[in-house]
Amino acid sequence: MEIFQFCHLFWFGTPLSVFSLALISKEWHEILNTAQGSLRGIIYVIAILVFYGGLILAYLKLQCSKNYFALVGIVILLSVLPHKAIFKTPSINNFLPRNDSVSLYNSLRVFTAYFLIYLPKDSSPIKKYQPYEIVEKKTLPPRNIVIILAESVNANNIGILGYKRNTTPLLSELMQQDPYFVAKKAISSSVLTRISTAMFFNLVYEYDNIVHLSQQNFHLFKLAKEAGFTTYYISNQTEAEVIPMASNYIDILRTKESYLFRSNEIGDLVLLEQLDKFLPELEYSENAGNFIVLHQRNPHSPYENSYRAYPEAEVFPLENLTEDVYRENSYDNAMIFNDYIISSIFKKFKSLSMPTYILFVPDHGEAMGEVGDNGYQEFGHSFLSQHVANIPLFATLYNGKDDIYVQKLKDFFYPTHYEIGMLIAEVMGYKIHNPNPILENVFFINGVDIAGNMGHIRVIKDKEKSKIEFQKF
Repeated sequence: MEIFQFCHLFWFGTPLSVFSLALISKEWHEILNTAQGSLRGIIYVIAILVFYGGLILAYLKLQCSKNYFALVGIVILLSVLPHKAIFKTPSINNFLPRNDSVSLYNSLRVFTAYFLIYLPKDSSPIKKYQPYEIVEKKTLPPRNIVIILAESVNANNIGILGYKRNTTPLLSELMQQDPYFVAKKAISSSVLTRISTAMFFNLVYEYDNIVHLSQQNFHLFKLAKEAGFTTYYISNQTEAEVIPMASNYIDILRTKESYLFRSNEIGDLVLLEQLDKFLPELEYSENAGNFIVLHQRNPHSPYENSYRAYPEAEVFPLENLTEDVYRENSYDNAMIFNDYIISSIFKKFKSLSMPTYILFVPDHGEAMGEVGDNGYQEFGHSFLSQHVANIPLFATLYNGKDDIYVQKLKDFFYPTHYEIGMLIAEVMGYKIHNPNPILENVFFINGVDIAGNMGHIRVIKDKEKSKIEFQKF
């Protein structure tokens, strides 16, 4: 197991996943051919074999009485993951590798899921697509490219987009002062954070292109690094959410664990504090510029915990209410807190002299009582529904001339993660071609399985008729 794990870490820079393991079992010839050109990779394999071989020999030579209690303890420990896979949470998503776990534990998780979930369920064969292509790479003037990656934001609860309550007073003010400001509804690529962020940052169109996702050749952080950008990932999420972020291409990486006590005290306000520390570095660049991702936690449930350090968000009361009204009020208060966070970040970058392309986009939405296909109200996320993919988009350009970025954002009709990601790559200087069949005005929302095995929604957009259709499969 560890040989597979370390070889994958050596070559791709990411932990082994269930789908990588599935591909390994089918692509032995290609792997062996590739390995012949990488002596360092072979040295890693030999080192692992020598190390574990030495441990086995040392164990066999030990002359000591058997401890049956220890043996029983080991058996019990090793049975925890199989029990979880078979009886408790038989979903591959619950066995994804974690950045904050040791490699052996990640290996046990992956192999358990592969043999007890992936193979028995006879999942759909991994579909082969043609690899995407970089057809043009321009050198552009230095710039900041900023993505505020939000969490669980429902576009229907945004005042600036027509909601009954004014949950975005500060953003509304910014929009009135800025002709480049764009605010509109958009569509996420999935309904689960780790899947949607993987699909968004890897610029993937197809809902089941697992090979493209695993290779990360077109990951925005990788593209940014190869274009000469200094890369930043500053997050109020835990290390577990770093996996889809291609961390080997990130220069400055901060997660909740980097400032745990402060994060627990003030929530997403910690992002503003961290940004203030790095802001002087973002004033200029001798290279391509800076690519910055600020990853929020607000307004993940419980909503009222999100704005605990920002009393100005306590606009709607939470006492003596029905459950539905309490949910709505606490969520809208969290939106008011979000309005402060987002507008503050926008203003900080507006104060810089370097051109800054800034964009706010959530990983997915949050159903807040919309009626689903079954006729019942839907709440929360992590289930396949167009309501969970309904997200807002805010963007602008500071200290630069109106160019294709602003114009395309204004022209987009319900932009998808795929379209937004491709535009960001274009702002970096790339033109990327997807040689696979792309249906005109058709996009996809993946379900809760990264390989597309748990359903998807086909999104059909008709800009001329201002109409959008959702077909669930």
